[in-house]
Amino acid sequence: MCVLFSGVGFAQDDADGLPEFEAMVEAPYGEPPAPELVDDLARDISSTLRCPVCQGMSVADSTSPAAVAFQNRIRDMVAQGYTRGQIEDYFISRYGEFILLEPPPEGLNLVLWVLPLLMAGLGIGWALTTVIRWRNEPDDMPLDSDLGLIEKDPYEAQLLAELEES
Repeated sequence: MCVLFSGVGFAQDDADGLPEFEAMVEAPYGEPPAPELVDDLARDISSTLRCPVCQGMSVADSTSPAAVAFQNRIRDMVAQGYTRGQIEDYFISRYGEFILLEPPPEGLNLVLWVLPLLMAGLGIGWALTTVIRWRNEPDDMPLDSDLGLIEKDPYEAQLLAELEES
């Protein structure tokens, strides 16, 4: 019984395992590109998408079966005239923003982009103020010309006198 029902939730819409993109996005915005440009455009788009199997690799760089299916789907969509935005929206609707190798800086992503810059700026500001304070502090040690005005310690005076005698 379990064997019969195990495949119910895994039905695929096509041979690649991806649903028909015509049902997922609106019609292509423009005319299809020239056939010699399709592969270049598809490679460019697939280099911005993360392979769902490989860690940190783009779909264009991966050879996993999932990445090959993605590459074929992207090539088909480009050949039909879908734009980069439509293709990315299609994959984002299926897999979330994680599918993008470089998600747009908004929300938590914006914080992750801005926080290091803010911390670096604060660190540089702190270092500059510390250096300025050091430079403006008066020296605690008296100058040679001021030695006559300062009362000497009796022990120090005795040592200096003995040194002068010898």
